[in-house]
Amino acid sequence: MLRSVRARLTLWYTAILALVLITFSGICYALLAQEIRAATDASLADTAREFAGAFANDRVNGSEGRDVLLDFHYSDRQIMVLSGEGRIVASSRSGLAPPEMVRVVSIVRQGGTGLQTVAGGSQNDGIRIMVVPIEVLGKKYFGVVAQDLAQQSDRLQRAASAVAYGIPLALIVAAAGGYLLARKSLAPVTSMSVKARQIGAETLAERIVVDNEHDELGFLATTLNDLLGRLQQAFESQRSFMADASHEMRTPMSIIQGEADVALARSDRPSNEYRESIEVIQKAAGRLTRLVQNLFLLARADAGSYPISKTRFYFDEFLSDCGRAMSSVAMVRGVALTCQAPPDLVIYGDEELLHRMFLNLVDNAVKFTPAGGRVEVRAESTANGFVIRVSDTGPGMSSADAPRIFDRFFRGDRLRSRATGNDSGAGLGLPIARWIAEAHEGTLTLESSGAGGSTFVVSLPALEGRDVPLEEGASALF
Repeated sequence: MLRSVRARLTLWYTAILALVLITFSGICYALLAQEIRAATDASLADTAREFAGAFANDRVNGSEGRDVLLDFHYSDRQIMVLSGEGRIVASSRSGLAPPEMVRVVSIVRQGGTGLQTVAGGSQNDGIRIMVVPIEVLGKKYFGVVAQDLAQQSDRLQRAASAVAYGIPLALIVAAAGGYLLARKSLAPVTSMSVKARQIGAETLAERIVVDNEHDELGFLATTLNDLLGRLQQAFESQRSFMADASHEMRTPMSIIQGEADVALARSDRPSNEYRESIEVIQKAAGRLTRLVQNLFLLARADAGSYPISKTRFYFDEFLSDCGRAMSSVAMVRGVALTCQAPPDLVIYGDEELLHRMFLNLVDNAVKFTPAGGRVEVRAESTANGFVIRVSDTGPGMSSADAPRIFDRFFRGDRLRSRATGNDSGAGLGLPIARWIAEAHEGTLTLESSGAGGSTFVVSLPALEGRDVPLEEGASALF
């Protein structure tokens, strides 16, 4: 079994070349044989016509016709004159064996003329004859020119032998050259394979050397390097993700463990201290639960297995529900929250996911807007779909933090410095919101951020699924 690509390429190359050579040689041999036979027949015909004319003239002049044979002397053929009854009148030489002469006489007696092949010959290759009728002074004769086909067969045999020896020799040379060529051509592939085997989790930064980026092997090496780059990025992202997740989980778990140890350290603590410890544990457990839920959602989103169930619903009612859900939080912080959307604006999407996206955006805006500020959610319809802006009057964010706000677990220095009662969260709200927008074939971007506040823009495509009925009470119920 040929497992080597070089061996298979060489075998296929040799097989195709053999087929081409055999076909070409067969065609050439057939054409050569046809040409040799045609040349022999033409030569016999010319000799027979010339002899017939000379013999007729000689007989008219009163000669016996035997002198003409002296002018038509050939070493490879015999010329004869037969009477109408098949009797030999004259012959240049006796080159035919008696059985062969019998066959020639039989053809003449039967009135056969033209080119004929008679069995026999020195090598049993046959005898080619040309019979022409000769009419002289009312008498009928037949001129016969006969040639042994042994010489013709020898020429064809030499040609066949040359082909029989030449093709194997050519195939051996071609196979050796093809194998060396395939080995040299595939050497970069072997080198790439060896290099790829050496690259592991700790050496993902290494790359395959590209000798010529313009040929197919260079394109393959470039593609492999791009793949390694994506793997390195994914590996580093996963490593960072695990580190950040572990860091975020460590704090609430430490709080739970610490409060439990304190509560169990003394048996004579009053009930109100136990209650305070349980409340602390409850808050830490709630934060840990939200973090695990967010991580689970992002994991399913990355795997493409999160179920998305789209329906049609009125966006103004949906936005009102979101506003009511966040109104109490905004009121506690002293922030004015307003939501505006055109009436009868119908949107098509997963209502639960969109609700979570807007809650994340509004919660983020309310959380970092000082007391006395305001948060505004405004929706409008465009030619390409829908645009929703979430604006606040908070301090904004630094230009260094703005490009990274959608990174998982990212929290800028300002966000990490927690003000009184301001929990900055785990840094997953905005990444989840962006994924929800992209899952609806839309976008979530930071339009502006500065001293006057921040504005996030959600763009959703035009209404799809027009054949889906708008059910009564389709707005969100949260």
